[in-house]
Amino acid sequence: MSSRFKFEFIAGGPALNFVDTFGNRGGEGRERLVSVAAFGEWLARAGLSDGTPRMPADTHLDDARSLREAIFRCCLCVIEDRPMGQGDIGQLNHAAAKMPLRPQLQDGGLFLVGANPVEAALSVLAEDAIDLIASPRRARIRQCPGCAMVFEDTSRPGKRQWCSSASGCGNRAKVRALRARRVLGQKDV
Repeated sequence: MSSRFKFEFIAGGPALNFVDTFGNRGGEGRERLVSVAAFGEWLARAGLSDGTPRMPADTHLDDARSLREAIFRCCLCVIEDRPMGQGDIGQLNHAAAKMPLRPQLQDGGLFLVGANPVEAALSVLAEDAIDLIASPRRARIRQCPGCAMVFEDTSRPGKRQWCSSASGCGNRAKVRALRARRVLGQKDV
């Protein structure tokens, strides 16, 4: 499937991958949910589509962005060890209380279905965020010092600090450090 929109799924779970639909928070910012079509594609790629070709509405996009930012703010509060805003908690709880997507077997495959598929997908994302924030895993929520992406550190030692060591900010930091060491090595000669 050729994607018209750039989405990465490296944050460690559905809710944090959703937060990453607004990228480069440490810089100029980059909205990846630029349209209803982009949101629909993200839902499909995240496995949160009910399998029907319906397109989310503009109000769904507004609700999605609002929920995404509430999840982001709650994660920052966890990282900074400060209380979460009551409005953000209320928004997560409200979204999570909606009927979530339910699994169904259709034509030999698994499909997720819901009476209101977009609302159900947002319910799943809110539930995932609440599960993360209210569990011991909350100690593993991190923010990349480069791009400010929020992610769950799923490494065994729990010392990951970059969004991606292989190709993202971690790799760029390693290259900068190597160049700096080389410059220092040349000065010592």
